[in-house]
Parts: sequence; structure tokens; C-alpha cells
Amino acid sequence: MSPSGLASPSGTPDPFTVFGLPHTLDLDETALERRYLRLSRECHPDLHRAADTADCMAVLQRAAEINDAWRVLRDPWLRTKALLELLRPGVLQQHQKLDPGFLAEALELAEEVAFASGAAVPQLRERLTTALAADFAAVRTAVLQGDLDTAARRCHAANYHKKALADLDLKS
Repeated sequence: MSPSGLASPSGTPDPFTVFGLPHTLDLDETALERRYLRLSRECHPDLHRAADTADCMAVLQRAAEINDAWRVLRDPWLRTKALLELLRPGVLQQHQKLDPGFLAEALELAEEVAFASGAAVPQLRERLTTALAADFAAVRTAVLQGDLDTAARRCHAANYHKKALADLDLKS
């Protein structure tokens, strides 16, 4: 958790706290969306028309916090990065440098994506989707075991799989 429990190291509000949720990777997507809609309704400008300027500014600030938290929490990878930084500020930056063997594999994968065509595209998409699922499962396990260094490295590695999948999707 962040030192104050209320803000991330970047000074932005902790998205989990904004939504009143525990610091965990595993969030129920449907419940998360319901909570977002409820919080958004509470800050809707139509409900605060008679309020003075200071109150209106506070409501707008709260609405912005809710929207920012929603953007982070609904994306599993943004949620992962936020959680890692809350648990240990700077852990992602400390582990940006990846193993040269992995980077060589990532380069080969990028070349494979660049030249993929026909029947190879769906098979490659499936392989990348599976790799991303394995990345997330490994991050989840590492976080549960308290191994934030491994979680941060795997989170960075997943970026290469996400990029390869996005590049492949551009070909379709």
C-alpha cells in the first residue's frame, strides 16, 4: 500500500482507494463497472446544480478521480502497474532492463509478426494471446508470493507480447 494509503507515488489518488476496493489484481469486472456507474452518478453535475462554486469544483475533481481510477482498474495491465507501484514505489523502473535472451526472442517474435500472412496469422494470434495469459498468471502468482521483482520483470516482458499482438491486429 502507498505510504499515505490515499495517493500513489506519482501523487495521483490511489485508484483502489477511490473505488473503495482492496489492493488486489483480482477484481470482478461486473462489480467494478457497477461501482463505477454508482460513483459516477453520485458526482453527476445535475445532482449538484445548486452548489456553490467551491462545491462544484470539488465535485468535478472527484469525478475526474473516479474516471482516472476507472481507466486504470478496468485494464488488467494498468491495474497491475498501479498495484506494483503502490506496493513498492519504483519497482517497475528498477526492472526495466530485461534478460538479453528474452529480448532476442521478442525480436524474433516481432519479425514473425511482420512477415505473418494467411493461415499463420490466426495461429500466431492464439500463441500471443496464450503468452499474455501466461504473463498475467505469472504476475498474479508473483504478487501473491510477495515477489514484486519478478512481477515487475514479467509485466515489462508482457509489453512485448502486447505490442506484437497489436501489430498483428493491424495486419487484419
